[in-house]
Amino acid sequence: MTTATQKNNEIDDRQVLGKAFCNAAETLGISRADAAGIIGRERTGVARDGIDPKSKAGELALMLIRVYRGLYAVVGGDQENMRHWVATDNQYFGQSPRQMIESCQGLVRVLMYLDAIRGKV
Repeated sequence: MTTATQKNNEIDDRQVLGKAFCNAAETLGISRADAAGIIGRERTGVARDGIDPKSKAGELALMLIRVYRGLYAVVGGDQENMRHWVATDNQYFGQSPRQMIESCQGLVRVLMYLDAIRGKV
């Protein structure tokens, strides 16, 4: 049986993930509408309802946040450089990371790429 406190914690988790996801996307230069499309949700739904961390959308949101964190570590938190990296064609991908993250497979590839680079730093 679920208590009121547990339900409030679940709601808080959804709101925290939704807010973190929106902030990461904004910092990377991705509009809220495009960010919501990456996780298969509507922009208004993300803002209103948050994102359930246990859902597929939640998994994708957490991956985008990991992309943000990895890139933040690589460029030392410089938001201008982060936006530039996301928007610029990448020789390894053959397109921009921004284009790559529109698909689940691309999001995973970008995340793995950043994890590999971060391991060298």
